[in-house]
Amino acid sequence: MQLLLEAAMADKSLGKEFSRRFIVDNCKNIYFAGHETTAIAASWSLMLLALHPQWQEKIRTEVAEVCPHGIPHADSLPLLKTVNMVIHEVLRLYPPAAFVSREAYEDIQIGDINVPKGVCMWTLIPTLHRDPEIWGQDSNEFKPERFKEGVSRACKFPQAYVPFGLGPRLCLGRNFAMVQLKVVLALIISKFSFSLSPSYSHSPAYRMIVEPGVYIIIKKL
Repeated sequence: MQLLLEAAMADKSLGKEFSRRFIVDNCKNIYFAGHETTAIAASWSLMLLALHPQWQEKIRTEVAEVCPHGIPHADSLPLLKTVNMVIHEVLRLYPPAAFVSREAYEDIQIGDINVPKGVCMWTLIPTLHRDPEIWGQDSNEFKPERFKEGVSRACKFPQAYVPFGLGPRLCLGRNFAMVQLKVVLALIISKFSFSLSPSYSHSPAYRMIVEPGVYIIIKKL
């Protein structure tokens, strides 16, 4: 953020109004990409764990083993393998970003498809993440164990797993988001058990990101 501020204010050719808009737009983007998406991913995680209490118990056992005081720290976070698998599976089934869009800057050939310059190509991430030809016939099921040996062994083509994008467009906040999710889930599950409320109705809604409407019953351990 500091680099953005300094660059915008130092470039006199942009003009004050453009500089202000540039700074404000980037602040909105940082808030949206860095806060809202992680919060939504945490909500989906709680929903799926409420449906699968056996994974709550697995995480609870793991946290007790690697975090003696119940609080994750820099050394214990990499040891939370079960938490990591669960987060990967949640992001596969319910990635906060619904699609990625790219514009062709020149005529290109993708397999048997000719893509003319100026065409905008959209990739639907949830469809890609649930393709049985890539993930197997259980692609719609919650099975965190598929990530036991990492993303490269979880599916036919690792490039098909894109909750944070891929290549030069990979999300800069990926590692930070994963740390946040691990800490939040470890802290909640070590102190509480939870289940879905009988009033819960599964109805994901797309409002820039894929949002759940989660109603959960929480009990202190």
